[in-house]
Amino acid sequence: MKTSLVLEIPESLKTTLESAGYSSADLSQEALRQLAVSLYRRKVLTLSQSAHLAHMSLWEFIPYLAQQGLDIVDYEPEELEHDLRAIAWSTKSRAQP
Repeated sequence: MKTSLVLEIPESLKTTLESAGYSSADLSQEALRQLAVSLYRRKVLTLSQSAHLAHMSLWEFIPYLAQQGLDIVDYEPEELEHDLRAIAWSTKSRAQP
């Protein structure tokens, strides 16, 4: 099942958008992508769900997030420190015979 949203652009902006090269399809695509970014930023959707909403693969969506100034890794400092210690411990234990 799909849900449809209607985006109404004021007539007064039509000429400006068209002269900037935007078609209705371009605007729809941009609106979906920005919605996906917003919902990901607010942690409503996961990375995968957001990419799906934006009609992009993960490998396309991740750089798109970066272009929007959004990191895909969102660690609290304590979490990051814990994970880095775990990685260091794991690396040391594999290096020892």
